[in-house]
Formats: sequence, structure tokens, C-alpha cells
Amino acid sequence: MTTEPIPASLSLDAATYFAQLRRDNERLQARNIQLEEQVRALIVLQGIANTLTAELNLTPLLHRVAIAALRLTAAQASAVYLVDPSRTALVVEAVETLETAEDSGRFNATGGFTGSHPGSPLDELFGAGKPRIPFSDAVAGSVAANGKVVLVPDAQNDLRFPLNVLATDSNVLGVRPRGLVAVPLWFKGDVTGVLEVAQTDGSVGFDASSLDLMGTLAAQAATAVANAQLYRGLRTERDRIIQTQEDERKRLGRDLHDGPAQKLAQIAMSLEFAERLATQEPESVVPELRTIREMALSTTREIRNLLFDLRPLVLDAENGGLVVALQHFLERFENAPSASQAPRMHLKADYPDRLSHNVELTVFAILQEAVNNVLKHGNARNCWIEVHLLDDRLVATIRDDGDGFDVNQVRSEYEHRGSWGLLNMMERAALIEAKFNIASQPGEGTVTSLVVPR
Repeated sequence: MTTEPIPASLSLDAATYFAQLRRDNERLQARNIQLEEQVRALIVLQGIANTLTAELNLTPLLHRVAIAALRLTAAQASAVYLVDPSRTALVVEAVETLETAEDSGRFNATGGFTGSHPGSPLDELFGAGKPRIPFSDAVAGSVAANGKVVLVPDAQNDLRFPLNVLATDSNVLGVRPRGLVAVPLWFKGDVTGVLEVAQTDGSVGFDASSLDLMGTLAAQAATAVANAQLYRGLRTERDRIIQTQEDERKRLGRDLHDGPAQKLAQIAMSLEFAERLATQEPESVVPELRTIREMALSTTREIRNLLFDLRPLVLDAENGGLVVALQHFLERFENAPSASQAPRMHLKADYPDRLSHNVELTVFAILQEAVNNVLKHGNARNCWIEVHLLDDRLVATIRDDGDGFDVNQVRSEYEHRGSWGLLNMMERAALIEAKFNIASQPGEGTVTSLVVPR
């Protein structure tokens, strides 16, 4: 039996077919490898996201973000910057290298972190303080200013950035980068920081996948940083509120001890004295009782004033409100025994509407604090309080003709002062989204203004 030879045309078609199969197979293998890398990256991102979400302390969080960037991009150094409140400079918050990350054992194969955050190379480069870098002095600064990702594939030959600008990033990172990527941290429409990574090995480079991963990490980091900053702010506010409450309790204790408590003890002693007079000098009992009565009435007024300061119930009454509360508050100075030494109070109010209860409480507390400052420190002859409606806003001003003071000096000395009245007024105003301002100069009196949106 003989075998027919395969025609040349068929042999050529088979060769082409098998070559095509090999190419398809290679493409599939490459695609599989790419998918496996993407899956691994997603697993790492998931671990990182879980870790960042759980971390509420800002400093460890920023170091975690820097190490996560190393983990995702095969970079040798990374840095996290936050935008300075002036929005003209970056604050260097965290710097990590492969050595600091690996020595601490803080990231594992799935992108999670263990242990505490390591020391930063920043301490050796810049000392204990956090350096502030103007936007124009670094690649990261240009990213913060423009809000756009910057890829520098060849740092030594990139004409977009002068060598002195690249040198700033190099000094922060602690390495001489061959390639550099910086991405902005966006939160609620604003750039809040920059995440930067550098590679020292030019044979690897940053690809499109690295840029995508950096963008995803930056988005996660921006939200985590905002949460950590909010958490820090809430803890600070909580501590301040606790301290304010403690200071208020101490003040109330002093006022009760030095005022009503002393007078009640004096009333008891006077009653004992009157009892002896009843048997020894009956004709002197009535004048003594009158003195005791005046003392009791004075004590009652002091207690009512303390209760009013703690909670002005007139703000809760249906026919009360802010203006009525101010009227009751100022009446005490007109009827007080020391009224001749106190400044004359002039109230002008044309605001018949009621605010929400919490807003009225806050506005009254601010105005009360401002008037008390005039009484304690102003040495004024007159104090004018005005409350009126302007468009859709409540406008309140407290003006006096007293000694005045240097506002900037008082603010600069807050850390060394025992009084926080001005700061309390500012923070209360912020709680109700009101604008607070105080203007004063030595010898020119003081004007305090409050503008509250309705």
C-alpha cells in the first residue's frame, strides 16, 4: 500500500496554522500572566484598603500609605506630603524606603501591615521638625498646584523640571531617582496631599499598571487621611470641651463659695445673734432682721444669676427668645449694688424672630462672654449691644468705649494664658457656621461682631 504525498499547498497551510496557534498560545499566556498580576494587585489593594480604613491615627497612617506605595510599584523610596493650610507649600509627613519597611516587618504578601511604624529617614535628613516645601521647589509641589499626575521616566534628562527642583524631591526621598511618579490626593474637590514614589533602577520603570495602582491608592489614602484628620480634630475638641467643663465647674465652685455660701453662713450667724438680742435687747431685733432680710434677698439674686448663667430658661419659654434673654441678662447690672462702677448698658434689638434652640443658646453664650469681657477688662463707661436682621442674617455687635487691647498679642499668648474666652467665642461661632470678628486697639475700645446665617 502506498501513501500519497501531502501536496505542498496543504503542507504550507498546516505550518501557517500551527504558527498561528503558537502565537495565540503565547498571547493567552501573556494575558494570563497579566491577569494574575492584576489579581495579585487587587488582593494587595484590598489588604491595604482594610488596613487604611482601620487606622485612625494620622502619623502611622501616613507611613502605611508610603509603604503601600512601595509594595504596589516595586519602587525603592516613597513619600507622603500634605498640603499646608496656606495652600502654598507641602509638609513632608512620611518617608519610607525598602530598608525601613522591611526592617520593621510592616507589610506582608497580601498587603497587610504588622507592627508599629518605623522611624523615618526624615529625622536624619531634616531633624525633628517637618519641612515645608513651596509648591515651586519640587516635583511634588507642581502636582499639588496643578492637581495632575506627573511621570518622570528619566530624571536626569527631563526638561520639564530644573535639576534643583528634582534635587528637592531627591533629598526628601533619600535616594537619587532614575524614575519618579507623583500623584495628587483629592478629597471633596481639593488636593489635600501628594503621594510620590521613586525607582533607582532604570531597567524596571513605571508602566501604565503602576500609574493606575498609584491612582487607586491615592484615592483610598485621601479618604483615610481625611478620616484620620477628622478623628484627630474630634479628639482635640473632646479634650477641650472636657477642660472647658472642668474650668466652668471650678469657676462655679469659686463663685458659690465666695458669694452665696459665705452670705448664707453670715445669715445663720446673724440669726443666732438676733436670737440673743430678743432676750437682751428686744428693741434691736427688728433692725437686725431687716439687715438679715436684705442679705437674704442679695443672696437670692446671686443664686438666680448663677442659675441664669448655667442655663437661661427664658430661651426655652414660648414668649422668650434671644432678645428677652439679653434683656434679663443686662438687668442684673442695672440693679446690682455695684451698678455705679459698671458701664451703662445700651441694648437695641429689632429681631423679633426666633432662631433654633441650639443656635439661640450658642449666640447668647457668645454675646454673654463678650459683655463679661467688657465688664472684667474693658474699664468702659458705656457698652452698646445691637441685634438686628440684615437680609437673611442675624447680625449682633457689642461695642464699648473702654481701654481696648492688642488682639494679635492676646492670640499669640494663648498657650501661656489661663483664660480662653476669645477662643471659646470663635469655636462656638464655628459650630453654628457664623462669622465672628473682634477688632480692638489699645485706647480705642473694642467691637465684637457676630453674623449668623438664618
